[in-house]
Amino acid sequence: YAALTNEHFLVRMDSKEAVIYGPRVLELLEAARLKLCEKYGLQLAERTTVEIFASQKDFGVRTFGMPDNPGYLGVCFGSVVTANSPAANKGNSVNWEAVLWHEFCHVITLTLTKNKMPRWLSEGISVYEERQASPAWGQVMNPRYREMILGDELTPVGDLSSAFLTAKSDLHLQFAYYESSLVVQFLVEKFGVEKLRKILADLATGKPINQAIVAHTAPLEKVEKDFEAYAKDLATKLAPGMDFEKPRGMAGPLGMRPSNGTVIIPPAAPDGQPLLDPVKLHPKNFYVLSQQAKKLMAEKKFAQAKEPLQKLIENYPTHTGGDSALWLLAQVHRELKETSQERTVLTKLAALDADAVDAYLRLMELAATTKDWLVVAENARRYLAVNPLVAQPHRWLARASEELKQPPEAIAAYQTVLLLDPPDPADVHFRLAKLFNATDAKSAKQHVLMALEEAPRFREAHELLLKLAPTEKPSPTGTKPTIKP
Repeated sequence: YAALTNEHFLVRMDSKEAVIYGPRVLELLEAARLKLCEKYGLQLAERTTVEIFASQKDFGVRTFGMPDNPGYLGVCFGSVVTANSPAANKGNSVNWEAVLWHEFCHVITLTLTKNKMPRWLSEGISVYEERQASPAWGQVMNPRYREMILGDELTPVGDLSSAFLTAKSDLHLQFAYYESSLVVQFLVEKFGVEKLRKILADLATGKPINQAIVAHTAPLEKVEKDFEAYAKDLATKLAPGMDFEKPRGMAGPLGMRPSNGTVIIPPAAPDGQPLLDPVKLHPKNFYVLSQQAKKLMAEKKFAQAKEPLQKLIENYPTHTGGDSALWLLAQVHRELKETSQERTVLTKLAALDADAVDAYLRLMELAATTKDWLVVAENARRYLAVNPLVAQPHRWLARASEELKQPPEAIAAYQTVLLLDPPDPADVHFRLAKLFNATDAKSAKQHVLMALEEAPRFREAHELLLKLAPTEKPSPTGTKPTIKP
């Protein structure tokens, strides 16, 4: 493992990974330190150690003392943070920048409270600060959370620690994180961030969390009542034009279970087939429209699939994920070769989803065809925040930097591409040679020779080598060299 250091951080990570994205790690951590230390009024006295493991088993042993602890992305021990690298998250798209921001926020809150704070408040502040840092980070309201909140699955503020200790499932544990972040959001919006800082200061003295909250906000009963109303208001405001009543599984795709518990089943013909189109029966139902769109796509009726997808987006424009209407509609437009519309939809999705690497990659491809290099660079950086260990985003960033007349950035990106075993190293060396040509003739010649080593018949590389070769003065015409015995 390599060590990267500056005044405030010591980062240990796989030596190969350190060369590829180590500087981005330090840059991200510095940005988090500047913003969060100022916000919470803290000057960290000691350097923070961040250890990033390329193997999930190594992360598990270092963090928990045993190798098999899946599900954890990062853990904070006061001034020490451990985290999985993108290499350890195989098969999962995880925004490592958001993870490190979240974990460094724990460094702030644990330091302020001298490690005397409940898990729900620490996690709640970290998830809340993710959302503050980027609208695409952190957990947000979704149909499942909406159902849980309106279905009386909220844990009272005074008992939130139990939500982590007695979670019935992974979903309930994730909901505990989300609810905790909503409590923090509620406290900041209603009472101000200064009150939150005072609560943390009280915890440092050993005061219990509920007493600290009451001391700086309102009686606990009122806080709990007001928070419940706040959370339910947010839930009802999620796509207010959308019907979220869930289909009844045993009744087939058309049976619906409304909130009063009765079941509405469309009238059926004698042969048992429904007489009415489910979309006509429930024209704004989230689940019916989603199912209808997927069914039409599976049948390759892409033009018809646009209608339910557009209804979903019109009423619920912030839904993200692999089965979101935005992603599905982008696929429909692609199948129909409606490139402009596809790009518009993907642009909306990319701004909302921090892990949508497929959307980022497709946007880079589309933007490159119209020479919109700023968009290419933007989505390359988004991709690198999820997985910097593949060549494609570095290659696109290098190409965009070339076109934007940013040679240092292009050189750095192409050099990183070479570390990732690209399929066309000759072209990468050739582009580096051209970039170095203006300022570093030695490096330019080295890279053009390496390009020719990979591809001996690379004509453009030969032409560049001739331009780089020093010219020798020819002998005067007709003059013979003197030969001495």
